[in-house]
Amino acid sequence: MAVSRAFERPATPFGPGHRGVDLPASPGEQVRAAADGTVSFAGPIAGRGVVTITHGDVRTTYEPVWPAVAVGDVLHAGDLLGALVAGHTGCPVLACLHWGLLRGSDYLNPLATFRRVAPRLLPLRGGTIR
Repeated sequence: MAVSRAFERPATPFGPGHRGVDLPASPGEQVRAAADGTVSFAGPIAGRGVVTITHGDVRTTYEPVWPAVAVGDVLHAGDLLGALVAGHTGCPVLACLHWGLLRGSDYLNPLATFRRVAPRLLPLRGGTIR
């Protein structure tokens, strides 16, 4: 997954930083839920479409997105949220998805939610490692 701008935790609640990651894509590209959850917001904020999904004690945010979901919709990982809209400030290409993650009012790095799994070698019949 390409990242055009990484997460930068702000030192204070209203201080400078980047409260998510920007992922370059094409305008109109489908945006999908990162995990199971319930849509807690879908609509414009400051003129940009935003979708927020609540996943237990954390929330993911997606913007700028033309929502295809409504508040209260229950989603599964990979379900369609909407379409990416062009014009995200600071994006080096026509469109970037700004993907955020919050626990309460604390911003977290959404990319840190992916667990990397070390490769394993499994024995074949006869004890050979593959």
